[in-house]
Amino acid sequence: MKRIQVFFLVAAMLSLSSCVKWWGEEKEDNGPYKGMTAKQLFVTAQDAMAKNEYASAAKRYEALDSMYPFSDYAERAQKDLIFAYYQNEDYPSSAATAERFIHLYPRAKDVDYAYYMKGLANFQQTRGTFAKVLPLDESWRDPGTQSQAYADFSVFVQRFPNSRYKANALQRMIYLRNMFAQRELNTSNYYFERKMYVAAAERASYLVKNYPQAPSAQPALVLLYKANMAMGLKKAAAEALAVYQATYHSQPAGIAS
Repeated sequence: MKRIQVFFLVAAMLSLSSCVKWWGEEKEDNGPYKGMTAKQLFVTAQDAMAKNEYASAAKRYEALDSMYPFSDYAERAQKDLIFAYYQNEDYPSSAATAERFIHLYPRAKDVDYAYYMKGLANFQQTRGTFAKVLPLDESWRDPGTQSQAYADFSVFVQRFPNSRYKANALQRMIYLRNMFAQRELNTSNYYFERKMYVAAAERASYLVKNYPQAPSAQPALVLLYKANMAMGLKKAAAEALAVYQATYHSQPAGIAS
């Protein structure tokens, strides 16, 4: 009886061993790139990039990362993979790869590029195809990853004040700030038109306090004045009017001094 048990135990171990070996071979296959060196993968990926074949380039960089994670080409491949994903409009993968590059190579010469591209990829994620060809008002849309993009750009400009990408990042931050402010104004107007004056005043006040340099701050002060007047809060309305006059050196249209 004991011999039979030993026999089945040995058979089971041999079977498991063969399965592990088989799985290992499958995992290391790497498909069409099997047998290619790190240099070959890198060079062919570069050729694909030069031809704007970004999906093909990305696959080769992925294979290089999987097969040769510690090669001399690993760092450059990760950096180029960020761009390949971005150009192929795979923005989530571009942002994730940028984040990975930052963690793997925090002292890299071009790490500022990874910080910038992370923000850029998050900036693009929720815009969609139509935003590129149609004049859509994005302030009505769900902000999605754009709040993250603003945070990414903010970290970037603070860490790398001399980066060549700083000017572009600042422009995008201003655009996002203005869009966030316009979204608050849209919401405030929505509440005001439905005579929900408390909510309208709260959103308008939030806009003025958090986005004072945005173009939407000016109409928000007018809305804040009107909402407070509608609630009979004359002192609060007068304060909003005083801020408007001091900031814009004029009287709001349709409001008597």
